[in-house]
Formats: sequence, C-alpha cells, structure tokens
Amino acid sequence: MKNLLYSTAVLAVAGTAAFAQDAMFRTQADPMELHASELIGHRVHASEAAIEGEAYEGVQEGWEDVGEVNDVILSRDGSVEAVLVDIGGFLGIGERQVALDMGALRFVSDDSTPDDDADYFLVMSASRANLEEAPEYSWDHADDKAADAADTAAETTEEMAETADPTAEPAEQTAEAADPVVETTGDATDTAMRDPIARDGFEAATEEDLTAERLTGAPAYDANDEWIGEISELVLSDDGQVTHGIIDVGGFLGIGEKPVELEIGQIDILRESDGGDVRVYVPMTREELEALPDYNN
Repeated sequence: MKNLLYSTAVLAVAGTAAFAQDAMFRTQADPMELHASELIGHRVHASEAAIEGEAYEGVQEGWEDVGEVNDVILSRDGSVEAVLVDIGGFLGIGERQVALDMGALRFVSDDSTPDDDADYFLVMSASRANLEEAPEYSWDHADDKAADAADTAAETTEEMAETADPTAEPAEQTAEAADPVVETTGDATDTAMRDPIARDGFEAATEEDLTAERLTGAPAYDANDEWIGEISELVLSDDGQVTHGIIDVGGFLGIGEKPVELEIGQIDILRESDGGDVRVYVPMTREELEALPDYNN
C-alpha cells in the first residue's frame, strides 16, 4: 500500500534541527507497521460470519476472495481515509472500484506460515452481494474529494455491517482505538512548527494527489530547490495511519541511494499548477539528510 502534508518552520539553527531529528526520524520499522506498497495488490476476503480470532491457519471456509486493494486514500493530516478495492471482473475487465473505511478491514495473521510474521489476510464482515451493491467510487467532484472519500467509505461500511453477521464488532470501535495513534502523530509534528514550503507555478496537492500510487516515486527537493532523491515508500501503522515517508537520498539509477525516514508531517506535497506533476519538499538539505542514520526496514 503505497502520505503528506501541511506541516510546519524551516530548521534554521543546529539546535532546532537536532531536536527535530529526535522526533522526526527513526532507523527501523516497528514490527506492527507495514509499507503502503505491501498493502496495494493484497487480496481481500469477505465473510458473512463474524471474524472473532486474531489468527487463522489458511483461508477459512466461508471466506470469499472478492477483489484486491488498488490504492489508499489519504487525508492531509496523514491518516488513511479509505482503501480502494477493485471487485469483480476478470483480468481487470469489468472490475468495479469501491471505497472501504479502513476500520472495515481486519488484519488476520496466517498461522499456516509461522515463520513469516508479515503474512496476513485482509478480511471484512460482508458478503459479495453487499460489495456488488456498494456505490462505485469516483474522483469526479474535485471540490468535494475529501468529504466524498470519507462519506462514501463510511456509508459503504455501515451498509455492509447492517447486512452482515450481527455479532461482528462495528467498525467504529476500530476507529476509536486508532484515535490515540493519530493524536500521538500530531503531537510529534507540532514539536517543530514551521511554514509550509510554497513555490511559484505549484499549489498544495489536492486529495486526488494524496494516494500511494501518485506519491511513490515522486521527486524530493530541499528548501533550496535542490533535488535530493525520491519518495520510495510510505509507512503505515497497524491501524492504517500513515506515519512516515521513506526518501531515497542521492544515488544514480538506484545505486548508492541512502534511505532515510521522515515523519510525514515534515513533508510538503506540491502539484504543478499547469500540469499535474507532483513533487515533495523537506525542510532539510541533502547534507543534513545524508547525515541521518540509514532506514532499516
């Protein structure tokens, strides 16, 4: 699954930079986190029965493969608004895309592969009929993208929850459990307030641009407009919150690159006004980024 935004003060003095590094950067992934690119393309199963366990040995009876994750929709505060799932069709023909609230998906460990901690199923309490009746997702209304994404996902999730097994836990509980993580991420961002980076010919990215597909591979620049690398990965917490972006600094054709991890609130995303190219800015120089520890996934 493959964030972000309006974040905040160019690090003007060494003391500020040192302080921000403690809050902004990490050198390795948390065991409960996954890359957005790992989520995209993952198969989604639907079950009319309640999913009560945290782990199962292989695909269970009654689980129906209904489609795959196509993309992730992000809000401007770095949280995951919805997951886009392609359902139906054959070899990509006849597929429909629906937006699901992240809370509708359960991450269930696969006990049939005990040596692979990262092996899991994505399961939701719904039937294929529920998904086929769900409204198709569209980016058509540019001015209402943020509201439409959240509302469509919430309505889809609620409708499926009403027709699925009544013993299943409502998605709202999952969303409530995620709140502390979201607040924690916000607090870390607020430790180094700054003005967002702006450039002539560019404007703040819209909700349509804030997808894993659009952002992965986007070129990254420092505050002096010097190219420093590109976004290679987005890191999600286990509740779907985008927490960090991985920037591959320097190198040539993928050789000699240095991956570093930045808190998502320290990345500004701009879109070309007359085109559509997306680029990201960070409030550090290439030398400062290269001085950071390598990110270790």
